[in-house]
Amino acid sequence: MKKFVALLLALLLCVLSLAGCGGASTPAEAVRLSFADATGIDAIRALDGKAVSIVGYMATLSPISGRYMYLMNMPYQSCPFCVPNTTQLANTMAVYAPDGKTFSFTDQAVRVTGRIQMGDFTDEFGYLYNYRIVDASCEEVDLATVSDNYALWQTIAADGVVAEINAMFDYLYFICQWTDYVFTMTNEDGSEEQVHMYPGDVERYLADDGPYGYADKRAEEYFPGLVARLKGISSTELDDLVAIVEDSKAVADYALAELSGGNYVYNSEEDRYTLNNSDELYNRWLGVYSRFSNWLAKWQL
Repeated sequence: MKKFVALLLALLLCVLSLAGCGGASTPAEAVRLSFADATGIDAIRALDGKAVSIVGYMATLSPISGRYMYLMNMPYQSCPFCVPNTTQLANTMAVYAPDGKTFSFTDQAVRVTGRIQMGDFTDEFGYLYNYRIVDASCEEVDLATVSDNYALWQTIAADGVVAEINAMFDYLYFICQWTDYVFTMTNEDGSEEQVHMYPGDVERYLADDGPYGYADKRAEEYFPGLVARLKGISSTELDDLVAIVEDSKAVADYALAELSGGNYVYNSEEDRYTLNNSDELYNRWLGVYSRFSNWLAKWQL
């Protein structure tokens, strides 16, 4: 479970470098679908070949190529089809761009319009589904027209602070579970082998100010800066998210103290380190990350 979570978090770094939304032109008439309607598979089958539209958020776990994406009911989800997709829409729709066109990531809500296609599909991530939206267009939606509550999300997304908080949790997981990370080394004979991280490797990542390092997040002003950005958006309406960030700083402080205090042991047979308080560190990370996930659920469409 821990390694699965780490894989998802690592994938987020790749897709969040994209921005915008593209696709084909929107058909004049389309049947409107909704995740909240939980439309049955029979109703979807009746729409085979017809134009449909649905509003949602682009999943962070989507191909870098942009050839297709996962449209989900909540923002910043990285686990498509985690809700069983048997007789209901559940939480995910696979959406494919027309040939020669692509989608690019945006954290704003989007309306997808395209054509329902029934079949048996397996994509490059190994997900299986029996319907999808093809030849699709994608446009950002002004949620301010829905309610004042969603208007707040529009402002949050425009600032980009949620993307930064999402990246913060990747950093937090790294310092809490760095012994689970592996990287590939190439030997002199050209062969490759996977090796686990040493404490020195962790320190190098924490000091690296490049795109793959965490020097910016280890900086003393990082967490206060996130809080300031949130309060700049609203002095009161984001108190729950502010508390999550502040508690995340406490988790980071604890994890860094464990690292600097050498609270780990080396296993020479496996050539890897083990954290003495691995479960405690993981549970502290999971506690704040679960609260963040619940906060994201407030913006479900």
